[in-house]
Amino acid sequence: MKRIKWGTCGVWKLTDRDADKTYLGRFWLPHRGEDSAVEGVMTLDKDGATIQLRDLLDGEQLDDATIFARLQGRCTQATLFNCYGSWTRNGTREILSSRVSSTLVAMGCIREDVGGYCCEFRLPGSEKWLNDPCFDLKIGDAQEMHLHFKAWESFESVLTNGVTLERTYRASIAGNRSGTESYEIVRKMIYRLKSDSRLNLDEHWAMMNQLKRLFEFLIQHRLFYEGVKIYDISLTTSYEPDVKIHHIESNSNDQKRLNRHEFLIYSHEVEGKVNALINRWMELMAEHPAPLQHYFHAFDRQRKDRVLHFVWNVAALEELHKMRFGRKKLDLIDRLKAMRDRWAGAFHRMPSDDVLRHIKDSRHYHAHAAADLRAKAAKGWLLFRYGDFLMALSNLEILSRLGLKEQEAISLTRHNLWMREALNLTTYPGADD
Repeated sequence: MKRIKWGTCGVWKLTDRDADKTYLGRFWLPHRGEDSAVEGVMTLDKDGATIQLRDLLDGEQLDDATIFARLQGRCTQATLFNCYGSWTRNGTREILSSRVSSTLVAMGCIREDVGGYCCEFRLPGSEKWLNDPCFDLKIGDAQEMHLHFKAWESFESVLTNGVTLERTYRASIAGNRSGTESYEIVRKMIYRLKSDSRLNLDEHWAMMNQLKRLFEFLIQHRLFYEGVKIYDISLTTSYEPDVKIHHIESNSNDQKRLNRHEFLIYSHEVEGKVNALINRWMELMAEHPAPLQHYFHAFDRQRKDRVLHFVWNVAALEELHKMRFGRKKLDLIDRLKAMRDRWAGAFHRMPSDDVLRHIKDSRHYHAHAAADLRAKAAKGWLLFRYGDFLMALSNLEILSRLGLKEQEAISLTRHNLWMREALNLTTYPGADD
C-alpha cells in the first residue's frame, strides 16, 4: 500500500469515538516478521496514535513503515500507516527509548492492503446542501398536529467502474415525557461507496475525497470526514464493519457555522440533476486534476497568504482556460480577456484591460520574481481582491464544466454576495499598500 499523506499543519484532531484509549499489544514490521514482535503500549488520543516500545529500535526500522499489532482489549488487532519514530540516546549514542507515532490506524485489521467492498463515512455539513425533506407536518381542523417522517431513507447514484454511492438517512426521535414534553428528530446522513470488486483503502479514499471536494465547492466551506468504516468480509446489510479507520486531519476546533447564503448554488435549483452533478464532478477530477488541485490549494488555506492565494488562483484559471481553448501558447493577458468575454454577463461593470494587465504583471512578479515588474505589481490587499476575482471566474467555469450553461451558472450564483463583489472587484475595499 502506498504512503498516504494527510497534511502537516494546523490542529491535529482524531475523529473517532475510541480516542483516549490505551491498548497493550505486540507490534511487528512486515520485513521483520511476526516472530520478532516487540511489546509496547498504543495510545489513541487527540494527537493520533502513539506507541511506546519496550524494545529499542531506531529510525531506519520505524520511519515510514507499516506496523502490525495484536492488541489486548476490545480491539484485538490493528494496522498502522505513515509511522515516524523518535528516540532518545545516551552520551554514547545508545538508544534508551523508542516511540512511534502514526497518522492513520485501521482498527480490526492486520493486513497491509486494507480495503473492502464497501466504505462508509459521514461528511457533516453536506446534508445542509442536499436539503432533503426530513418530515411532513399537517395541522388538522381541530388544530391537532400530525408529524410524519421516515426512520430510514436511502438514495443511490451509480458511479463509474462498478461503484455505487448510497446516501442513507437514519432517523431517531428522542422525547422527554416527564410533564414538559420536548422532541428532537436526530437524522444523520451516511455515505456508502459500494463496489462490485474489492478496493483498497487508497481507492476508497480517492473517491471519498472527490465527493468531499464536490460539497466543499458547492458550499464554499471546508468539510471533514467522520466515522470511516470498511466492510470486507462483513455483509454490508449488517452495519457491523470489519475495520474502523482512525485518522488525523488538519482541522480547526472553532469552525464557523454554515451559512446557506454563502452556498455557491442551491440544491433545489438543480432538482433532478444531483446524481448527474456528482458523476460529472467525479469524471472531471479524474480526467482533469490540475485545475482543481490549484483551486483547492487556495481554497484550503482560506486566504492565509495573499501571494499564494493569488498565484494559485491564476494557475487554476489558466488550466481551466487550457481545457476549453487548448494548450496552445498564449500570453496570460489573452487568456484573461477570453475568460472576461466568455463571462461578460456576470459582471455589473466589465473589468478593464488595465486591471487584467495589472493581474498579468502581478503574476509574473510574484511567481517568477521578475524584478523589472516590482513597481507595477499589485501588493497588499489588492492581491486578495484579484485572487477573489479569479476564484469567482473559476467557480463559473467549473459549473460550466459540470454541464450548466453560461447564463444558468450566472443566474444560480446571483444570490451569493461574495461572488458579486468578487466579480466586481469590490472585496477588500481600500487602496493598495
